[in-house]
Amino acid sequence: MFTLKNKTLKTIVNPIGAELSSLTHNGSELIWQGDDKFWSGRAPILFPIVGALKDGKMTHLEQQYEMPRHGIARRATFNCVDHSDTELLMSLQASNSSRLQYPWNFELQVHYTLNESSLEVRYTVINHDNTDLLFTIGSHPAFALEISDAYQFNDYGIVFDQPETFATYPLTTDGLLETNTTPIQTSDNRIILTDEIFSNDALVFRDINSTRLSLQRNNKTLLTVDTGKAPHLGIWSKPGAPFVCIEPWLGTSDFVDASGEFADKPDLTTLAPNQQFSHAISITLPAFS
Repeated sequence: MFTLKNKTLKTIVNPIGAELSSLTHNGSELIWQGDDKFWSGRAPILFPIVGALKDGKMTHLEQQYEMPRHGIARRATFNCVDHSDTELLMSLQASNSSRLQYPWNFELQVHYTLNESSLEVRYTVINHDNTDLLFTIGSHPAFALEISDAYQFNDYGIVFDQPETFATYPLTTDGLLETNTTPIQTSDNRIILTDEIFSNDALVFRDINSTRLSLQRNNKTLLTVDTGKAPHLGIWSKPGAPFVCIEPWLGTSDFVDASGEFADKPDLTTLAPNQQFSHAISITLPAFS
């Protein structure tokens, strides 16, 4: 485990998945600590796919590959490149085993920077291959909610900083996107959390306008996620679970009518040989918002 800290914030990162495992503000934990009863994850990094492939498979250059939901990075062990009190750089490079699922010679770097007021997480994808690299990437941080006699799940809500249509793409039991959308009830650009809205898995929004999503409790902001202008968004919890995920994505699951050809997948980033691509999100604490 790798620790970053300053006067008010402390972060712990797990080398498995380069996963954000803890973020505390003045000693108060903001990240869900995992519970097999609901979900053991905390903040997995989704690469080189977000969500699921149709039938769990993809075809590239007439070769078929199988890849689990959300890709291969979240269960891989990253190497530490650099570490200081407030910064951490982790790296994952392609291996013989990764090429059985994803055929490119890639490198994924994850750079954590702890500022006075926030934590930035920057992803850099580097193409070490001699052909174009196709990928997408996403974040999946789960935030702990205090559920007690004083606070119930529906005291929490997520506020968008821009007007939205609030039409979500339903997910099948295989994690694929339906092609038709379903409206979500909101109030003042705010989704109120209820068990019912997560009864059929995550809320998936494509082509959002907002770049800042604030987690609130009874109209008090607890934290704000800056999406880095990610075009898509997942919001997820499990009925009865004391957490909510705010997930900026550059891609989504396959649609139910997907061809299976990886190159046909919407939202892929195409990266030329020897080039790199970066995207960052940040989590800002309320005293500094």
